[in-house]
Amino acid sequence: MTPFRPRLARIVSVVLAIALIIGTGALFAVSPSFGMYEFTTWDYVGTIVFVALLLGLLWIQYQVRLVPSEDGIYIKNLFLSHRLTWNEIIGVDFGQGPWARIDTVMGDTINIMAIQSADGEYAKREAVRLATLIDNHSPQEPPTPA
Repeated sequence: MTPFRPRLARIVSVVLAIALIIGTGALFAVSPSFGMYEFTTWDYVGTIVFVALLLGLLWIQYQVRLVPSEDGIYIKNLFLSHRLTWNEIIGVDFGQGPWARIDTVMGDTINIMAIQSADGEYAKREAVRLATLIDNHSPQEPPTPA
């Protein structure tokens, strides 16, 4: 089954990462020619550590996804991950918030950052695709005798 991933957030993450790397390289290239201030070793180390932290955050954003399987789904948001079986999922809602949400039988609501309203029609199609997967994997109730 194809994973769910945001489009715009991944593009922004890649563009910002490239800009950070190029900008840091340009800063290091011109830093010896600064008039009043000359970079020391600690300035270079601090800049590298700061840029590495920013790149790490962008990498975390890039990794956001929802992966369906035959057993259930794996949701990887920025800092929290969730594993749910199909029986634990009631449905998906794509209301007014920035992300789709899953309602669970435990009464929890879990945001799905992999389906973001910033992606427009693509996000709506992905929410419908997830709702269809949930419906296809929900337990079928036996017909009631007449």
